Amino acid sequence: MQNKGLVIVTAVLLTLASIFYLSFSAATRYYDTQAAKLADPVAEQNYKDSVKYLGIYSYQKCLETQIGLGLDLKGGMTVILEISVPDVLENLADHKTDEAFVKSMKEAKAEEEKSQADFITLFTEAYKRNAPGHKLSEIFATQQLQGKVSPQSSDAEVTRVLRQEVQAAIDNSFNVVRTRIDKFGVVQPNIQKLEGQDGRIMVEMPGIREPERMRKLLQGSANLEFWETYNSEEIVPYLRQLDTRYAASLSQTKDTAATDTTSVET
Repeated sequence: MQNKGLVIVTAVLLTLASIFYLSFSAATRYYDTQAAKLADPVAEQNYKDSVKYLGIYSYQKCLETQIGLGLDLKGGMTVILEISVPDVLENLADHKTDEAFVKSMKEAKAEEEKSQADFITLFTEAYKRNAPGHKLSEIFATQQLQGKVSPQSSDAEVTRVLRQEVQAAIDNSFNVVRTRIDKFGVVQPNIQKLEGQDGRIMVEMPGIREPERMRKLLQGSANLEFWETYNSEEIVPYLRQLDTRYAASLSQTKDTAATDTTSVET
């Protein structure tokens, strides 16, 4: 009898726990429906930011707590992102206009469409054909690769460095994509590098209702800008001069108005 009672209590507790977690899915659906009635993206987001389920859980917390359904049940968006290896190499070469380099890049791009070899292999083979007797270090001994590639570096050493730099670019892009998706608020995304496909990242995002906005977010480029600023000590004297002139102008206007009033009364 005691075992039977324990089973019943356990079953009740599990049922209550299941209902509790399922309620988060119902809550998010309800909030989504109410937000959609506003027909304004800003108002919708403000509404979602303001709601509190059970007076405790925010909309974002509800999304994180609800049972994940995945793309097959919930729908969403799948994106394959590809890092442009040719662009990485051109950047590492400081966009040189050397004839052999430019020709080798074009040939490697054309060959990549019908070959199983990776782009770096195709490029190095093309460069050897187009620049016999020349070394890859003549192209890649740049400021960016200082300390990694020197004019004395062998082709094997340069190739190894290029692969490392491309992998670093892929890893950095992977981290950028993950950060952007996390800030967008996607719940339980699946982000992974595709095995055997260098430079490709697959992103699965359940529940996405604004695919175009997400596409722009993932494809957008970050720009680092520098603006010239001034210290307060440099601009305060000018502000004081403007304040003095403005005060004098107001005083003159009041005197003129008083004079006009006196003339009319006379």
